[in-house]
Amino acid sequence: MYLYSLAQYNTFTPFSRYGIGDVQDNTSAYQKAMGNTGMAIPADTTAPSFVNILNPASLSFIRLTVLEAGGNYYHTQILNKQNYKVQQKSVNFNSLILAFPIKKYSGFSFGLLPHSFVGYQIVQNENISNIGNVNYVYDGSGGLNKVYAAYGFSLSKYFKSDTTHRTFKQLIKNLSIGTNLYYLFGELAQTATVNYPSNTLYYHFVNDRRYRINGVTADFGVQTHIRLKDDNRMLCLGGVFSYPSKLKVFNDYIAYNFSYNYFGERYIVDTLLYAENEAGKLKLPPVIGGGVSYIVANKWGVNADIKYSDWKSFYLINSPTNVTNSVEVNLGAYYQPDRFAAGKNNYAGKIIYRAGMGYNSGYQEYQNKSVPAYAFSAGVSLPMGLYRAFSAMHISVQYIRRGNKNFVLRENILKVNI
Repeated sequence: MYLYSLAQYNTFTPFSRYGIGDVQDNTSAYQKAMGNTGMAIPADTTAPSFVNILNPASLSFIRLTVLEAGGNYYHTQILNKQNYKVQQKSVNFNSLILAFPIKKYSGFSFGLLPHSFVGYQIVQNENISNIGNVNYVYDGSGGLNKVYAAYGFSLSKYFKSDTTHRTFKQLIKNLSIGTNLYYLFGELAQTATVNYPSNTLYYHFVNDRRYRINGVTADFGVQTHIRLKDDNRMLCLGGVFSYPSKLKVFNDYIAYNFSYNYFGERYIVDTLLYAENEAGKLKLPPVIGGGVSYIVANKWGVNADIKYSDWKSFYLINSPTNVTNSVEVNLGAYYQPDRFAAGKNNYAGKIIYRAGMGYNSGYQEYQNKSVPAYAFSAGVSLPMGLYRAFSAMHISVQYIRRGNKNFVLRENILKVNI
């Protein structure tokens, strides 16, 4: 039987036990509202703009300096097959990003983002003949963060305007490319404890590990688009590729037997394993993805993205893998009644409405099965500041269901992103 107890974690999910934890999407509330789509969406050339973290090639379209800061609120409910429930609430940092144009055809961006969160405490009880009750306790905490720098530029200036009449030439002329460089750093902690509460003949056991991780990784993106019919319609295409990366790892671990004295205080009986600063490596998988967006008259648009991650190539020193390859499919749409509305009475016309949905097959294996996740989202962008033109507050709500009744564990997550 699986039970849970609560602690202060950035995230609280038993599915963060394996791999590098619960990997974050890093998109702003702007894109989360549209199902985390956006590989093909170019940055807006008019205010209020946004930073498309999914594809660095989009920076070639940015025309204004953009500062983004975001956070989110989690309400997580975890259930087992006996419908035992545990709920956890948390508030997390999501992003701090600055982007600005460089001349006309390029842009630069840098910022701080979370990469993954680890947070769980699982208690499993078992009754073994001739031994009695045995309690297994699994704890995990920590996560990885990243500082990034991105650059994107357009090839438009290398082509004359009279080459835009044919579809193929439009695709080439409007081609943009970009790259992200990341410096990842952080610490992951994992502890497994075995207790024999009803048997004094056995010593209790602890296996404690700490992973300090740092290193550089990168990804690459491309975008292009074509104008359709009267130029009010645009078809956008995008693709991204993340390079497989090797990061440095320094591993501390200790395994020991322990008991309790007369006062209930723990003391170590004997140390079985011990090491400090054991050097190793972390292999992150290659990721490839593509997207398409159809935009009409700067008023509404629909997006579709797909992403494949080769997690079977993942490796972390002295850690069980329990991971598998994953596929993620997302759909999204937006609508803005009147983008160029002016005056106080036309505020509602400038609000942008968004909705989306997504499916992720899951990269972590639990009970020898990948754990699928289904997500639904909606949100708005509310114009703010001078003339309601240069700033906006993006708000989105996501409902995520991970696992199903076929699993011992499943979870429901409500996220509010700003």
